[in-house]
Amino acid sequence: MEIINYKTNINSEKALTRLAPYLDRAVGASNWQLNLHDEDRTLSVFSPGLVNEQVVVNAVHHAGFMAMNLDDYYSIC
Repeated sequence: MEIINYKTNINSEKALTRLAPYLDRAVGASNWQLNLHDEDRTLSVFSPGLVNEQVVVNAVHHAGFMAMNLDDYYSIC
């Protein structure tokens, strides 16, 4: 199983509700979770195979938010 974590700018339950349909369609309802209490507002995406990062980023973007792979984010900081 592959897990990829993303830093997001999603900061409320209302925003999470807006995002959910996009991620549900992109990766499946049971394959992701968002931690609103974490400093990075971490979105974790689970997959039995490979996670297509661009599909996840596009789904978050279409919902009106930003997502960046945490490994990439901290490598440029």
